[in-house]
Amino acid sequence: MTNNPYTKQHATAAQRIAHLRRRGLQVKRPNVAARKVEEIGYERLRIYFLSRRDHTQPDKPFRPGTTYNHILRLYECDTKLRDICFMGVGRFELAFRNRLSEVLSSKYGSHPYFVDDVFKGAKEHNEALLKILAVFAQSKDERAKHYRTTYTDPPLPPIWMLKEFLTFGTATRLYTTLGNSLRANIASHFGVAALPVFDSWVPGFVDLRNICAHHDRLFNRRFQKQPQHYRRGSVPMAASATLKAQLECLDYALNGAGLRSELVARAETVLNRYPEIQNAEAGF
Repeated sequence: MTNNPYTKQHATAAQRIAHLRRRGLQVKRPNVAARKVEEIGYERLRIYFLSRRDHTQPDKPFRPGTTYNHILRLYECDTKLRDICFMGVGRFELAFRNRLSEVLSSKYGSHPYFVDDVFKGAKEHNEALLKILAVFAQSKDERAKHYRTTYTDPPLPPIWMLKEFLTFGTATRLYTTLGNSLRANIASHFGVAALPVFDSWVPGFVDLRNICAHHDRLFNRRFQKQPQHYRRGSVPMAASATLKAQLECLDYALNGAGLRSELVARAETVLNRYPEIQNAEAGF
């Protein structure tokens, strides 16, 4: 492998804007543009800048007529789409954690973590127990503190309390350790009778949630965790690596649980307000 050391030096926001202008970006108010770069961060905006440059030409100039406002409009549209996704996946997360708790407690009581039959096998049981013990021990929630100072046995609170301390990712990992019949019960609550399909949807929802929570881009993103097609519900209809596929599955799952959801329609309404962005760039 050829040695290729990194040599780029620090650049101020004003220097960044000057560089972009030399590449053909139209900037009416450079000082204002520089302050916006300082606010948002150049690296966060970089993907939008790159999308409007001609990569076939030397120095990759901006396409003729590209303005700084155009780039900000792409970023603004992406932000609005992210807000819609975060709201939708948040609703699913709450419903998912609640259903997980209800299914376990109704059949196995307040502390199902100690019942072997709950889990796929001994390995999964041990993994789940270690994880939730760590989550509970580290929780600074007042309810967790109260349980730790009030009760000595069992060492974990009831599942209906513990679920409040679980992140979406941790709840999903707990779900994956459960036996098939329990997971199928949870999946059916969201209108999905095919367990492998639902098992593929939930990790994708977790990834979408994390992208939104960390203000990462949806723009020009191909999702690595892709939902399986559910033939009975004809979802997703869009290509599985796209944002639209994620939202189609979220809509289906939320509506299956009786929670009216129109995420795809809301996202399309936003896209109609931003002609600067191509549907394919937004995953639609």
